[in-house]
Amino acid sequence: MNKLVKGAIATAAAAMLLTGGAGTFASWNASVGVTGATITAGNLVVTDATPSNGVWTVQKNGIGTALTVANISTFTASPGDKLTYAKTVTFTATGDNLTATLALGAGSIAGAGSTPTAASTALALYLTKTAAITASGTGVTAGSAAGTYLITPLAAGVTTRNVDIVVVINFPKDAVQGAENTTKLGSVTLSGLTVTLDQQ
Repeated sequence: MNKLVKGAIATAAAAMLLTGGAGTFASWNASVGVTGATITAGNLVVTDATPSNGVWTVQKNGIGTALTVANISTFTASPGDKLTYAKTVTFTATGDNLTATLALGAGSIAGAGSTPTAASTALALYLTKTAAITASGTGVTAGSAAGTYLITPLAAGVTTRNVDIVVVINFPKDAVQGAENTTKLGSVTLSGLTVTLDQQ
């Protein structure tokens, strides 16, 4: 066998070896068991802890002693008034990494009557724009974004907690004389005041 033939045989052998190796790797197959676990969906609910415990107060220009408003339905507001509503609600929260946004529900401040007057609609818009809500309680911490709260788990098996919320409605006294004139004699209803808690 001459050198040329020997070289051809050697080359063929090398090619077969490479092909065989590739086929062998492709056919390998192995498996191993991975321990599974049960994942439980969490929960987030806000309810009225005690329907009769809400208290309205008012301050003129947001300073001085806050006076209790005995009957908010008969209260007449004027520019500069700061109305505050304090209330205890119950959060039912189940989740190890739960963040939620607390806000007033849509329509919480609405023009009074089945067909609100222009002044009532203007007043509702004016007050809605200035309304703010805060919360405090065990395991409820304000987040970095406005209105957001981190709700941390309580002791094992405990999912509900009472949370104090405060709703502040400012009736600003604009620096421009007469800027609030469109709201004069308007009236709003606050009976639909609701709190929403949305997971983030």
